[in-house]
Amino acid sequence: MLKKYFYFLFLLISPILARSESYPEVLFDNSIINGSYAKSMAHYTGESWVQNVNHSLPVSDSLFFTPGNSLSLRYVSSPNGKWEASILNDKQKFQYMIAKDDHLTFKLFIQSNTEKGQLPKVALQQNDVRSNALDITHYIEDFAYDTWLNVSIPVSKFEGITIGKAVSSLLLEQNGTSATTHQLFIDQIEFLPRNYPKVKLSSAAILSKIGSVDKQVELVWQLPLTPSIRYVKIYRSEDKLNFQPIAILPIYVQKCLDRVNEYNKNYYYKIAWVDYNYVESPFSDVKEIQTKKGTDAEMLNFIRNAHVNYFIDNYDVNSGMYLPDRGNRQAVVSTNETGYAILGLLVAAENQLISRQALLSRMTRMVKFLGAAQNHQGVFTAFYDGRSGVPFYRDSVPTYDIRGTSHLMESLLIAREYFAKEDPEEQSLRKSITTLWERINWRYFTDPNNTDVLWNKWSPIDSTARSRPLGGFNESLSTYLLAMSSPTHPLAASAYMNGFATKHGDAMDFTDELNTLAPEIKTKLNDSLAQSISNNPLIGSIWNAPASIYSDDKVIFAKSIAGGNLTESLMSVYRPFLIMDPKGKVDNFVDYKKYLSDYILAYKRRDNELNIGTRFTDIWGVEHTDNAYQGYFVNPAISIASYPFEREIGMKAMRKFYEEYADVLFTQYGFRAWIDLKNNDVSESYRARNQATIAIMIENANSGMIWKLYERIPEIKKTLDTVYVKK
Repeated sequence: MLKKYFYFLFLLISPILARSESYPEVLFDNSIINGSYAKSMAHYTGESWVQNVNHSLPVSDSLFFTPGNSLSLRYVSSPNGKWEASILNDKQKFQYMIAKDDHLTFKLFIQSNTEKGQLPKVALQQNDVRSNALDITHYIEDFAYDTWLNVSIPVSKFEGITIGKAVSSLLLEQNGTSATTHQLFIDQIEFLPRNYPKVKLSSAAILSKIGSVDKQVELVWQLPLTPSIRYVKIYRSEDKLNFQPIAILPIYVQKCLDRVNEYNKNYYYKIAWVDYNYVESPFSDVKEIQTKKGTDAEMLNFIRNAHVNYFIDNYDVNSGMYLPDRGNRQAVVSTNETGYAILGLLVAAENQLISRQALLSRMTRMVKFLGAAQNHQGVFTAFYDGRSGVPFYRDSVPTYDIRGTSHLMESLLIAREYFAKEDPEEQSLRKSITTLWERINWRYFTDPNNTDVLWNKWSPIDSTARSRPLGGFNESLSTYLLAMSSPTHPLAASAYMNGFATKHGDAMDFTDELNTLAPEIKTKLNDSLAQSISNNPLIGSIWNAPASIYSDDKVIFAKSIAGGNLTESLMSVYRPFLIMDPKGKVDNFVDYKKYLSDYILAYKRRDNELNIGTRFTDIWGVEHTDNAYQGYFVNPAISIASYPFEREIGMKAMRKFYEEYADVLFTQYGFRAWIDLKNNDVSESYRARNQATIAIMIENANSGMIWKLYERIPEIKKTLDTVYVKK
């Protein structure tokens, strides 16, 4: 019992603004969870030693250079042993590519009486290639004790490192020997160019707006076009006199959330701009706010708004497309995830979080980009360079993404219904979307032996050699409905049964984001490419041969499940019903409203019986397993998105995730991708799929907005009337 409580005590330390965003060139600025930094590794041999918590470096929340914590490096360097620690670079899916004039910089605090020769050496690693280790004493400016020192090492000094590639980890290793225990603190590890803007920040920062919902205080600022501003630093006070720094955020973030301790209490805030040398501008004016407990309705709207804010901020200015990550070379945009972004932005516009005109301008830019982007028979590749429209291939093999294109296209058609005014700009957008829609040749991407079956991707190099047929209770449903609705190249009505309603082979791998580059075993499985939980014996077997999805219903966790297992993540099961209301959707075999409810209940019951590190039945949503560390990746979107179908279950999950873990799991962009309660770890990133699913499901439950727009699409409506039984 004590072990179970440990996880909650560890996570629920005094609240501080949830550390969220970072530049791609930053390897470490803060650990989201206090106690230890899960994206690090420490080991030692013999009589040497390095302090660690479950093989990770501890963090200090009382001594730091940038708020709210730093890495603690406590070690003994014995002649009869060795120690080593590594900081993994897995924050970004598109990682920073180092340049030849970059400097590796970090802040160092020497608390012990450590001589220069006892300070660690530092090396860089790129996948399996490790550089030489450098003595950091040669690169310390103004050596001193008990103060923050600046360490700056030209990347060119590291031998064996390839310029233009990402660094997967930074390594600290033993240097010299002594019997003394040394204590250092390290913070703000990053790559900076040799020459950076140096304009002095003489004007005061501008904190333009402050508001609150429940214990969350929202801050909004107005950033000037000053190139030397690198960060926004947030200060909080409870008495208007003593202000403490609580966070530092990159300038592409325009607002933030701070979760405080109490209701009905006044809090005071101010901000400062910070330059590349970490010199602060004059403070903004102080603003005051009082918190009060939020109602369920207020909390739902607040949660929804945070998730759509993710899409308001994360896009490529050139193409208007969704931008998964901010790299320093290519602005790589995602076809599939742009579909999620469009739906999220429509919800944002409907709730006045972005103006209709601003969204119309972004959509117009997006559709213009897609009209000129390379395609094959109307189908797009998974990723593009948003600046040039040139495809970006993960493995250098040209591949066209049928599934991703379908998700993008259905979202565009929903946007076509939303922008229905007889206004020249809206008319032009509708016409351009229709052109994209009509040029997709769905028949081209079917199986030659069965033209009712679509492939998930196609390559001009080897056709469908690395592809899989689409089908089963997952995202395939909406893809087939779309292809059957095409005004120019439709699939036959029989594709519903022979394509969607048939298991064609191994379970589909529905991934929508890029994998991380960090190779170490401790690196958490990528948010989208992690191992499926389907190897758990509670779940049921995976099918291997073509068969009807309706042929093997089984009772699992006291619920009859069509298909006979829970191998599909609820995120994949939800996908068609982001856009299509399951109510009244009944074919010859399944009532989809009932199917969703049964699947949700069985999924929740299964998760409650797994030892995922919580005593709360309302915390559930296992999506992946971490076999190496016996942990489970719990995705908050899975449980919260059940809200339209199981109101009480969804509301309780939203409340419990927020109340228990908002300090580490919730930010101005909504809930992070996952939390691992058994290993005290949390994702540092977000998923477009998650953010959209939560926002859209809340909006659909409240107003049915996206459902109504989808079923107004004339081509789709005709297909739905054909496929589903009237009740």
